[in-house]
Amino acid sequence: MTEIRVLPIDEQIAKEVRTTLLAPGYGHPAWNDETAGTAPCRLCLTMIKPGEERMILFTYDAFEGREELPLPGPIFVHERECVPYAETGFPQSFTRSPVVLDAYRAGRELVAEKRVDGVDAEGELTVLLERPEIDYVHVRSASAGCYLFTVQRR
Repeated sequence: MTEIRVLPIDEQIAKEVRTTLLAPGYGHPAWNDETAGTAPCRLCLTMIKPGEERMILFTYDAFEGREELPLPGPIFVHERECVPYAETGFPQSFTRSPVVLDAYRAGRELVAEKRVDGVDAEGELTVLLERPEIDYVHVRSASAGCYLFTVQRR
């Protein structure tokens, strides 16, 4: 059975945006404020607590360093420092809502796309990554469509 490896954004990206308040690679201004609703941090992969914690919203390309054709979109990180997700398995913070699994082969070729309830995501990711033509999977919010994190074979 294939084991999954969850990859949050690179810690250096979060550090850079916290320091400069600019989107790395784009130079667009980043926005920081308290969150009024659900805002998942793409580094520690936990929810930023509404009314208690501050977040930074910025433009990020989930394909940066992996594929040539960019596909930027908005993501959040905690304004404060946080520890990158390094646990095994699908992050618990994302089991409460539906996600979309976009499975790619090298060259950013979309091989499969599947909408699943977060509680079923790890099993579906395992099935997708057992297919030899799939190199990695982007996990996206099914409600907002935004990038959450990448999964590949361990």
